[in-house]
Amino acid sequence: MTRGIPGGEKECADREPSREPSFGDVPDARTRPSVPRPAHRSGRATGPAAPPAGAGTLRPGDGGAEVRALQERLHGQGFTYVSVTGLYDDRTRRGAARLQSDRGITGDPEGVYGPATRAAFG
Repeated sequence: MTRGIPGGEKECADREPSREPSFGDVPDARTRPSVPRPAHRSGRATGPAAPPAGAGTLRPGDGGAEVRALQERLHGQGFTYVSVTGLYDDRTRRGAARLQSDRGITGDPEGVYGPATRAAFG
């Protein structure tokens, strides 16, 4: 375009090139920040993920991703009254207590998902 239309080639040629990256720019390996890659996965379907092994004890009033993962596992194991909300509520406590009772787990307080319950639930 050389008709002098704003944004045309003639006007653009008179301007200094922009140093800002454009939408289509892709940084090369020398300038791209290093991002850790996720661990290799086998690709097998294993059901809801277990709460992280290093996670602490979960008890009523707690909330977050670990509680949500526990609720998904409890629900998936047949404790269908456990709602997946991310909040360790009475239904989650009841599910954990029932799990402890069904499997004879005695190392944690009733309804608390601690080290003994975590180890038994695997």
